[in-house]
Amino acid sequence: MVVLGDLVQLIVGLIAAVTCLTAARGRAGIPRRWRLLAAGGLLIWAATRLAGIVTDPPPLVVDIGFLVLPACMLAGLLAVAYTRPRPVPTSPRRDQFALVIDSVLITGSVLALLWSVAPALVEPRLAAYPVADLVLLTMVVLLLTARPDSPAGRRPLVLIGAAIVAFGAADTLRLFGAGPEWLAAAGHLLGPVFIALAALSPARPAPDRPAAALLAHDWFHLLLPYGPVLVAGVVLMARTISGEPLTPFQAYLGWLGLALVVTRQMLTIMDNTVLLDRIADTQQRLQHLAFHDPLTGLANRALFSERLSLALEANQSRGAPVAVLFADLDDFKLINDTFGHAMGDRVLTAVGERMRSCVRAQDLVARLGGDEFAVVLDHGFLPPAPVRRRSRFRPRRYVLSAAGVRVHDGLERRVAARRATAELPYPVWVAEAEAIGQRMLAALREPYLIDGRSVGVGVSVGLVAAEPGDRLSADILLRRADAAMYAVKRRGKGALVTYTGPRDATPHADLPQLLAGALAEGGSPAAAGFEVHYQPIVRLADSATVAVEALARWTDPVAGPVHPDVFVTMAERTGLVAAIDDFVLDQACADAARLAERYGRPIDLHVNVSAGRLGQHGLRDAVAAALARHDVPASRLVVEITETLRIPDLPRAASVLSALRDLGVRVALDDFGSGYNALAQLHAMPVDIVKLDSTLTDVAASPERSGALCRSVLAICGELGIAVVAEGLETAQRAAGMAELGCPLGQGYLFGPPAPLGRHP
Repeated sequence: MVVLGDLVQLIVGLIAAVTCLTAARGRAGIPRRWRLLAAGGLLIWAATRLAGIVTDPPPLVVDIGFLVLPACMLAGLLAVAYTRPRPVPTSPRRDQFALVIDSVLITGSVLALLWSVAPALVEPRLAAYPVADLVLLTMVVLLLTARPDSPAGRRPLVLIGAAIVAFGAADTLRLFGAGPEWLAAAGHLLGPVFIALAALSPARPAPDRPAAALLAHDWFHLLLPYGPVLVAGVVLMARTISGEPLTPFQAYLGWLGLALVVTRQMLTIMDNTVLLDRIADTQQRLQHLAFHDPLTGLANRALFSERLSLALEANQSRGAPVAVLFADLDDFKLINDTFGHAMGDRVLTAVGERMRSCVRAQDLVARLGGDEFAVVLDHGFLPPAPVRRRSRFRPRRYVLSAAGVRVHDGLERRVAARRATAELPYPVWVAEAEAIGQRMLAALREPYLIDGRSVGVGVSVGLVAAEPGDRLSADILLRRADAAMYAVKRRGKGALVTYTGPRDATPHADLPQLLAGALAEGGSPAAAGFEVHYQPIVRLADSATVAVEALARWTDPVAGPVHPDVFVTMAERTGLVAAIDDFVLDQACADAARLAERYGRPIDLHVNVSAGRLGQHGLRDAVAAALARHDVPASRLVVEITETLRIPDLPRAASVLSALRDLGVRVALDDFGSGYNALAQLHAMPVDIVKLDSTLTDVAASPERSGALCRSVLAICGELGIAVVAEGLETAQRAAGMAELGCPLGQGYLFGPPAPLGRHP
């Protein structure tokens, strides 16, 4: 009967081993590894059964053979620890070590309790089997309860636990010699069957558990091992107090449990230390990400604003000089469109590196977004100094900010006092800031060699320096630098302009804010200081005025006269330019009758319209309404397209201009030969008049080159039936030169500057 039982167990073990090997062929990694381990352990277990049938091996050989399967299952369970999710990533080796310690700690506590109930009734050699089964079962329980997973991932672990329970029940019956033999044999048959079923389990999907659930299970995992230890300690203490001494085995288990508890606490301390280090590192990285640009590594807008605010505080409290450089790359979109955004990102990074190399150590370079950069030039800021030992009786006070840690103590006050007595005079500081800006401008103009390709990009820079006593905010100072930079854009780009607006008469006066208030919806631009000046356009043959160009001028009650380049640029930047265009259009139409009286005949009115409006709705309606309101014939109005911004959609612009021409209004292309205006616009858009930029009309200075260009443009326009006006005629020689080339019309200070209607000749 015994031989038959061993034979059946041999067959079942071999079948289970083959099943595990077959299932391992379709797996990889840890799922494949534990199936191979299970197959190897089952083969050894089956071989031991075969040896029991053929021969009568010594007990030591039988014990080694039977313990190979638990050892393989132990290795497989330790491998499972790799795949169990954790709320905080830790070392897999540490998880394996902690799993073994927890399992042995719980098993030892349970054995201490059992030993106190039924001591000295077992044979130590046979006790090794159920003890090993108990350790393995404890590991399975810990993995199932303390490491959440998907149902598909839990299924093989539950089946392995069932196999261990079957083996454990058989080994326990064998240990105590209780129960029928077929019951113990059934346990040895069910164990391999459950292992085979676990190997056939389908692949598990990736676990998707919220972090809160993982953290709750992790706390349970930390506290679970100490429950049995606490219970065992209380029971043994109660027995000791009642007069029953501890047996040597219980004492050994107690010392083992104490050592394991200490080891477990050491692991927890190490975990906490690693976790705190990771938290500190994460906080540093988050701090850096919160205040730095992820592409270039420069400061971002938040850090720039805070640093500028600190610099302004120092400027207002002790007169420390501070200035801001605002840089915008010229036509950077062309680089992205030509070479791709990846190349554009590398150019931006290279620009940031060059800017940092051009400024001083105490200056802060920031990328504000897109292709906009800014620099805080702070004369009063010192880099952090080495920390010196201090008396323990003198407390130190720290203020933590995004710009760094500032130390407030007597030493800082003394340094501040020395700085206050040695501040740079304002003119010297402005000159130094301009020198830094020019150095940066020259460096950024140099081509960038990227992947063997030379890429050039222009830059326009605006500079503003806070004067002593100014009560300015960081936002106001930055907007002034922005306005200075856009003045460069209107004048041709690639230069540096220093903001020279008048000093504010009030603490909160600011040019962009004043402009927004003057052009506010429902308000009157005329009441806010806007007026229209007129400049004559003459026939070069006899200098007779045939038209006037209406030009906006602004004298703010607080800031005083503002240059047109500055306020028009700011209006385009903030989307307020349509209000200026409509004001000039309406005022010019209102003045049409008086202009006709002044010149003795009706003359044409040239009104500027920003190119950005060609992509918007409402321009045609605004023109038609102004003409109807003041009863001006449409044939007397010429709409000049001032293309300081690139026209985004030429077909759309052509459609808008065609609608204007349908009203009877003529269209002029202003500043032809500069900015974005080119021959392509003559082909794409319906144009009646071309106004040559002053850079092309100086034929007296360079008759060959400028003359050739002007002759070419005049010939093309003549073929297309387009009239030509030469701008910038300030001398008689220039006017005569353009007349000789065949240009019919001219405009410039030679024939009269822009002036209000009341002072017109």
